[in-house]
Amino acid sequence: MRIFLSLVTILSFSFANTQVAVTRVLDVKPGQIDKMMEGVAKKTKMFNSGADDAQWYTFQILSGANAQDLWRVQMAENLAELDNVDIEGNAYWRKIVGDLHESGATRRWSKANSASYTPKGSELKPLTRALFFNFDPTKSDDFWNFRVRLANAHEEAGTPITMDTWGCSSGCNGSGAVVFYYFKDYADQTAANEQIQIAVDKYNELYGNDAYEYDLEKMIGSLMPNGQKIRDLMFLPELSSPIAN
Repeated sequence: MRIFLSLVTILSFSFANTQVAVTRVLDVKPGQIDKMMEGVAKKTKMFNSGADDAQWYTFQILSGANAQDLWRVQMAENLAELDNVDIEGNAYWRKIVGDLHESGATRRWSKANSASYTPKGSELKPLTRALFFNFDPTKSDDFWNFRVRLANAHEEAGTPITMDTWGCSSGCNGSGAVVFYYFKDYADQTAANEQIQIAVDKYNELYGNDAYEYDLEKMIGSLMPNGQKIRDLMFLPELSSPIAN
């Protein structure tokens, strides 16, 4: 019980005063993807390129039912930043791309800092592997215990694999989370398996023999039926706000 309460405390602190992301699927109408991408790039350059502008990032979905559609992400340093509505930019968006797509699911996420890891000197890698989870809220400790420990194992092992974890704050069906891994390309993703094994070995070193397998099984057991889906995404810098150095 003490360990569980400590974990809840860590995660509550992690979700407080943390980054926020709003995501939405852009279901592009048939034959309109090129025109849509051109319009998104133009709007973003005009209204989302300055340091004080709303920061928007665009991915193309590579797999799943929405393959070839776009995924648009607004990043904010805190929830209050979302109060700043860009009336002019939104009007321009509707004018140039409003009839080219339908807006799909919109969700709000909070960064789970304790369950995330960014190696020192990490570089931009456009191929994104997104793991979406839907878990039983009565078993959330099993889910987050594994995610926090895995991030810590990567950090202690010093792997070069970035792992960004976000908890769903609004718009999800039940309790949700998403974990992002970034790669240069599919060859880089394949080569990362060796580094993943290094993190697994460190996990067992930190938390006991076979701890990884035990905790992974508990995490899987926390998921709802069909509670995991995997999507590949490609980051599109020309349709996104500048990445801060």
